[in-house]
Amino acid sequence: MEKSAIRMIAQMISLNRIEVLFLKQYYGGYSPKFYLRDMRNNSLKEIKIADKYEDDRFIHYYFNEIEIDFCRVYQIVDAYGLSETLQYSKLVYDEDFLNMNYYDGDDLGNNYHMEYTEFKVWTPTALEVKVLITKNDTTCSYNMKRLDKGVFYAKIEGDYDNCRYVYLVRHHNEYCFTVDPYAYSSSSNSQSSIIINLDKTKIELNRECLKPLLKKTDAIIYEANVRDYTMYDNCSSKYKGKFKGICEEGLKTKHGNSAGLDYLVELGITHLQLMPIQDFATVDENHQKMLYNWGYDPAQYNVPEGSYCSDPNNGYSRVIECKEMVSKLHSKGIRVIMDVVYNHVYDVNANAFERLVPGYYFRKNPDGSLSNGSWCGNDVDSQKKMVRKYIVDMSKRWQQFYGFDGFRFDLMGIIDIETINEVYRVCSDYDSSFILYGEGWNMPTNLPDSEKAMQYNHDKLLNISFFNDTFREVIKGGSGDSVLVNKGFVTGNLYETQRARDVINGLSCYSKVDQSINYVECHDNATVFDKLYISNVEEGLDGILNREKNLTIITLLSQGIPFIHAGQEFYRTKGGVYNSYNSPDNINCINWDFRDIYKKDVDDIKKIIKLRKENKCFRYASNEEIEKNVVVENIDYKMVKYVLKQDEGMYREFVIYINPSNFTFDYQEKEYEYIYGKIDNGQIGAKTIVILAK
Repeated sequence: MEKSAIRMIAQMISLNRIEVLFLKQYYGGYSPKFYLRDMRNNSLKEIKIADKYEDDRFIHYYFNEIEIDFCRVYQIVDAYGLSETLQYSKLVYDEDFLNMNYYDGDDLGNNYHMEYTEFKVWTPTALEVKVLITKNDTTCSYNMKRLDKGVFYAKIEGDYDNCRYVYLVRHHNEYCFTVDPYAYSSSSNSQSSIIINLDKTKIELNRECLKPLLKKTDAIIYEANVRDYTMYDNCSSKYKGKFKGICEEGLKTKHGNSAGLDYLVELGITHLQLMPIQDFATVDENHQKMLYNWGYDPAQYNVPEGSYCSDPNNGYSRVIECKEMVSKLHSKGIRVIMDVVYNHVYDVNANAFERLVPGYYFRKNPDGSLSNGSWCGNDVDSQKKMVRKYIVDMSKRWQQFYGFDGFRFDLMGIIDIETINEVYRVCSDYDSSFILYGEGWNMPTNLPDSEKAMQYNHDKLLNISFFNDTFREVIKGGSGDSVLVNKGFVTGNLYETQRARDVINGLSCYSKVDQSINYVECHDNATVFDKLYISNVEEGLDGILNREKNLTIITLLSQGIPFIHAGQEFYRTKGGVYNSYNSPDNINCINWDFRDIYKKDVDDIKKIIKLRKENKCFRYASNEEIEKNVVVENIDYKMVKYVLKQDEGMYREFVIYINPSNFTFDYQEKEYEYIYGKIDNGQIGAKTIVILAK
């Protein structure tokens, strides 16, 4: 309803202060008296006007020292008999109210027992809440009681295992339905939450199969999408695009080479980073193949995505199958990193956050509009106490209940430093091998730069790692659509030789070397192959493949934490689509035929991964170790010589020549053993990498 059609608005603006807006067109905006009516007992008492002012449309009346029991509903009555419900929505801006209603419990959501189920939901500004439970196609409504700290509670007798429920929430005179943001499971397409018996989801997570991660630089991260990984026609999976497909053993390519899980094990990576598996909005979970989306459009933060499970309407399917996937990967010695999207939601108005506590969960600009640093229409306000607690508590759930070993934070610069550090503290206390990293870009959200969890503030985030876009741009060249033609050092831009030296040794960008996630390709932007098809097209297919292989090798052997995009090692292409977030499966899926075609190159990358894992000189965790044992030289602004020493292992010294130029160089280290690369007639060839050891 338009404000001009409203004669009176009554709202609490602090714990004991009421504001009444009285329309000037209604009795000239004048009322000599106002009354407070308690709707529980219908009592009526006069409240004294403390002060007032007027604007173009309203006279604003203020009343101080008003005692309100938030478990009750009140009305404000004017001198002419008009009444209006007293609303609490403005209290989300009052720190005293928010502090009074901060809930530090860990029991929000549903708590199932065979004889009864308890429900708790935090909605301190609501006037009333009901829980509607559907069992055997019959829906019953139950009133919830307001407790302290803004929590509404109900205990419903009966066995409600695998039953659906929603909340009906009243704010002022408006009612809305919402799912439970703390629920473990959901029906398809976020229509309702589902009650499950957590005892039925107990699965051995096989953490004991994982070797200790003594330092973060021991990690080799491989990014994949659940759907993409097994959707290709020539992949033999019975569970294409599903959690079950990720953990399916025995998958083969068209020519009988390993695919899927077996391929990951053979490749030798240590961590599988899965693109978003939190419930997202724009894929119909009942018809998975109809639409495609990466999943950066979160609908429910605590529910696994239903299109990845076998039955999205069975509350147990998505939960158990997600846990089984993690368990199987652990059994193979692979840790699992979850890509979390806590920076924004898909649709503010449809989201449980906004429906439960309007105006609280999302960051605002000074004019009251939604901050939009995410470029997705909203930014989650992580500095709010209950928002921070939610992010931390749910991170614990994904770690401890599902077994995830780390988090990749999407657009981490939207989140504040304190929240990110707290997530790391809590999760690393539980598992010392826990790893947390994210996109450390400076996002234009309404948060002071000094408080953003961005890479510029790396000295305030010493346990957090960042995608090193400097490494990416220097080594590979431009990634964005408008700069794809730009080359980097390894792709032929010799002007980047000095900066390449600086990023390879891992010392130039962050406080600590283990804060650097080294990468040249991820799900965003063009694949390396598609980029090189623009920037290096004059070199032909063989030249492009050689450049890409060299890029992958340098990523794996530089100081820091290497990150590989699935299929990068066999020249993944998306057909020139540079932002494939909603492109069809034929663009996004892993083409396992390439694994057959480029088997020799894949085998070479396996050897490089093995080399890194077996030699600590590629995995130094401190700046001091690097300064003592690593030297990177600029040779005539055409080549880089990368020398590494160690005090253990079969080899005590490595020399790596990275020559992206068209020139050849004399080979000096005659006493060294040849490990990899091209040496012709005693010369280091053009556009090549040579690895020597002794």
